[in-house]
Amino acid sequence: MSTWSDPELQRLLLHKTPLIDVRAPVEFFEGSIPHSVNLPIMTDEERARVGTTYKQQGQDAAITLGHQLVSGDVKEERIKLWCQFLSAHKEAEIFCFRGGLRSQISCQWIQDQGFHKRPIPGGYKRLRKFFLSWLDEAPLPPLVRIGGLTGSGKTRVLTQTNSFLDLEGLANHRGSAFGPRGDQPAQVTFENNIALQLLEASGSRLVVEDESVTLGRLAIPRRFFAHLRSSPLVVLQVSEEERIKNIFEDYVMHTKAEFFLTNLTRIEKKLGATKTGLLAQEIQRAFSLGSSELGPHETWIRILLHEYYDPLYAKDLRNNQDKIVFHGGAKDVLAFLRSN
Repeated sequence: MSTWSDPELQRLLLHKTPLIDVRAPVEFFEGSIPHSVNLPIMTDEERARVGTTYKQQGQDAAITLGHQLVSGDVKEERIKLWCQFLSAHKEAEIFCFRGGLRSQISCQWIQDQGFHKRPIPGGYKRLRKFFLSWLDEAPLPPLVRIGGLTGSGKTRVLTQTNSFLDLEGLANHRGSAFGPRGDQPAQVTFENNIALQLLEASGSRLVVEDESVTLGRLAIPRRFFAHLRSSPLVVLQVSEEERIKNIFEDYVMHTKAEFFLTNLTRIEKKLGATKTGLLAQEIQRAFSLGSSELGPHETWIRILLHEYYDPLYAKDLRNNQDKIVFHGGAKDVLAFLRSN
């Protein structure tokens, strides 16, 4: 049986089963499983101490230290958190890294409170292998990608289609120099969430926004990205005035000048010092007049489109001419995507 067709994990994930991850916070931060909450049996510091003891004195000494560190009120508080979650989510499952001691001990402790749970066999390692198999081996669903000049409103159209994969949403990044939305997930978490959506698609067509290989510091998995870039392309066409309005509403209205000035340095090499300086002046001037009205911001947004974004997209579009299957305004594109 292929890893990606594991029926137990497919059932678990397709039913959106809540999961308790008892690994340490640092492990959860470096890569988490969809629908999971981190309620660790040990803190990062406790885990590090137990690990050191294991290396120096062996497993028995490490287990003894673990029970010493997680005892008394500390132990009771962690059991309380698990039980509170299980009271709210009776179907929840529990896992640690390999389905070993940490999840086994956790299940033993909560059984004393009346919750009869067994660890997910293989734990996080098995789940991660399952997701990787969806990215590396499983049949990929047919895709249609939405392209268009910056500010065309591609994400707005995307989220109105019948079945879509929002890569920018999963990455918490809009995919440009001015794309950061806040903290991004770990690369592993990003990959796991993409894999889950491929599983949920069950081979049905997905609409995906046309992207470059990176979204901020995250990289789209190689095999999926190659599939994306070879898929049919629908081009969204809107007026420049509408694009400027969209950019203002999506990026500018609730943002401060410092955000744009800081990220402007990312494209200085391509723009050149003179154009970058002009843009910086226009941004400062516009924000000094406020950010609730479009008028003061039109000039710098237009410069940014003409001098940076549009030439980049025009080049990419020329390289994708043979993939274009439709082009038009938002209503026409949406109608095409819903009917094809």
